Amino acid sequence: MRNDHLLVKLDKKKLPNLKYIGKEYLNESFDPHNAYSVPYFWGTLGIIYNDKYYRASDVDTWAKLWNPRFKNQIMFIDGAREFIGIGLSSLGYSLNSTNDKQVEQAYEKLKSLTPNAKAIVSDEIKMYMVNEESNLAVTYSGEAVDMLSKNKHLHYVIPEEGTNLWFDNIVIPKGAKNLKGAYAFINFMLRPENAAQNAEYVGYSTPDEGALKLLPKSVTGDKQFYPSKQQLAKMEVYKNLGPKWLERYNDLFLELKMYRN
Repeated sequence: MRNDHLLVKLDKKKLPNLKYIGKEYLNESFDPHNAYSVPYFWGTLGIIYNDKYYRASDVDTWAKLWNPRFKNQIMFIDGAREFIGIGLSSLGYSLNSTNDKQVEQAYEKLKSLTPNAKAIVSDEIKMYMVNEESNLAVTYSGEAVDMLSKNKHLHYVIPEEGTNLWFDNIVIPKGAKNLKGAYAFINFMLRPENAAQNAEYVGYSTPDEGALKLLPKSVTGDKQFYPSKQQLAKMEVYKNLGPKWLERYNDLFLELKMYRN
């Protein structure tokens, strides 16, 4: 949207409550200096498992997903960047790699992971995991929150190699007819008491440091959804790789979805 000139450049003077957003959640590659966007929620890509069948130590790295015991058992989120990213991360490469050799290595390695795939889907993961028709999946933390609330045997793990760090952001589209109201709304949502109530209700992680002080320790102390700074340091935001590389990732992902050995 920014590249297509669809957004209003933010007047920071009208956003005094931006001061509550933690520095580690600002100035990301998709919007340097937060010229156009304000972080609203954030989260990660990780592994969800059922403790009736597995332990955290069985799935605490991406590399362990290749274990033959998981044959035809893992549900994967339907996304090229996510699936190719598993291969890249397991090899120690960046999620944003545009190195032909690295991407090809990831593709070749992922071929040997496909026998462990039960399905590559989207929203269906939630139903399958909650109903225990599947007991292992790769999905986003925001989806995991909902699943864990509906089945006490489910747990979420952030792989040790690192993972994707995602953000939900608030922006003002060009053509907005009530700019004053837009700024008032953003400030309202950034007020710690409102951000805390919102985070508790939705279940996603908040970047609002003022809200973190108001949330119960049972929420902010949950390392599944509020990982340590050491873990955050290993995470990457997806960069816009451009049409050439986006097509490459998509093509390889399509081949992997159809591949069987």
